[in-house]
Amino acid sequence: MAHKTRKKLTKSELKKDPVNDALMNSMYFLQHHMKQFIMGGIALVVAVLVVQSLSGNADRQANESLAQYYLAGQMYSMGMENLRYGDIETSVGQLQGAQQIARNNYRTYPGRESGRRSAILAAKIGIIFGMHSEVIPELQDFIATDPGTDLENSASLHLAIALENRGGANDLLNAQALYRGILENTPEHSQLALESYSGLSRVLFTLEDYEASRENLDAALVISEDTTDFVSYQIARLDMVLN
Repeated sequence: MAHKTRKKLTKSELKKDPVNDALMNSMYFLQHHMKQFIMGGIALVVAVLVVQSLSGNADRQANESLAQYYLAGQMYSMGMENLRYGDIETSVGQLQGAQQIARNNYRTYPGRESGRRSAILAAKIGIIFGMHSEVIPELQDFIATDPGTDLENSASLHLAIALENRGGANDLLNAQALYRGILENTPEHSQLALESYSGLSRVLFTLEDYEASRENLDAALVISEDTTDFVSYQIARLDMVLN
């Protein structure tokens, strides 16, 4: 069997070291592109640090907003409890504190769920204090931010109550429209439906549409037969005007 003869290398080729040549070429490339590599590395490190910082800030803000919402809720509950026991001074202080915390939380974190719920809690306390003319535009602005169906329904309920309490002719018509709108967008036997039927009954009674008032009160009683003192009073006065 014949063997292939190998090609004889020249003297210049024998002097060449392919490994050394490759290494020298790599060093030459690195030297001429070192600045780009350094800048790219710095950019990568900065990007990682920014992402970590944003993630840390987001978590911190979420925790702070949630903590403030719970604190305001606890102060509200204590204030209402003291009100039931007749400790008016303590109750007022606690409710005012809760309202301030809730308002600040919404102003600081309007994009957080707990921040938005704080806005509704602040409005609820404002209604208790009779701050209707202040609460109404705040809730209207809140609804305009498109906070989602659940929060919008809750805000609309409180807005309707504030309008009903203020009691102007247009207020009552707007409250009626809000109550009806909630009923169109909420489950039939939900707490929101119960409160909307009850609100409609009150508004219609004030507008002297007694039959419609009784129909809505009956719809509320279908959802819950647990009658408060006011519901019992409402039944009694409807019975008086209808019989």
